[in-house]
Amino acid sequence: MGKRETDYPHTISFRVTDEAWLAIQKEIAGSNLAPHEWCRKAALDRLTKDFGLSKSERLLFYYSIRMQYLLTQGFQLLAEKNLIGERWTEIRANAKQKASELTNQVLASRCDLKP
Repeated sequence: MGKRETDYPHTISFRVTDEAWLAIQKEIAGSNLAPHEWCRKAALDRLTKDFGLSKSERLLFYYSIRMQYLLTQGFQLLAEKNLIGERWTEIRANAKQKASELTNQVLASRCDLKP
């Protein structure tokens, strides 16, 4: 037996439901990781890479940014008495196409939030 590059003196273990176990198995399918290795990597990645938001939270954030953009544009058009169907359709398409750009702008303007 060879010596590991990194010494791991502490052990963490936990139990998971059958549903969680199947989700882990699905996640590691096609990789060379064992379930315990994947869990260790996931935990350490979470600590060192500062993901911030989960997949669900990022999705909700993404849609809330689009909604904010649409509300802002819609109220501006109403205030200018310039809200017509054709213009609104254009703004909705623009919000959908530029959602990632809008999200990045919001994140960049908030130094305490990270993508």
